[in-house]
Amino acid sequence: MAETIPFPQGNRKKNLKADIFDNYTKAKGLNFFKRRDVHDSYDTSVFMTAIPAGKHHKLVAAVITDNSMYILLRVHLGTAPKGPARKTFMAFLNDLNAHHAIMKYVVGSDDNVFLDVTTTTRSEKFDPEVVRVTLDMIIYHLGEVYDDIARRLDKPGDETNGFSL
Repeated sequence: MAETIPFPQGNRKKNLKADIFDNYTKAKGLNFFKRRDVHDSYDTSVFMTAIPAGKHHKLVAAVITDNSMYILLRVHLGTAPKGPARKTFMAFLNDLNAHHAIMKYVVGSDDNVFLDVTTTTRSEKFDPEVVRVTLDMIIYHLGEVYDDIARRLDKPGDETNGFSL
């Protein structure tokens, strides 16, 4: 995960969404999430899991909550190609972004490729079922397109062993 920028002193709020999501996963028997509390000024909690993608892939996915109004669902797709193939790959991702309003493909400065979905909610209105439905939508989408994405990557997500958000 990228380095966090601390909040100004005195602006520390508890991340209530993390406990709500944790309780939801336990109540629903969704025991495939591993919680990691970051202990930063955002009170970030990351719920890691693996999701199916394409025909034969498993990718690292995370639900990232903090004390802001945002929830980020992030899937690590692999590493972007270098050289001449990169320009074609970026055009391919831009085309995917143009056709999928809620999901955005991004390439980090370290060449890791992610699929991100951001939702907004106030802590007191947070509905973890929205996260679950969004994950289902991501899994369906990646089932349709990931094999095409994977063949364009330097390394598919499931070949970058030990990757952590």
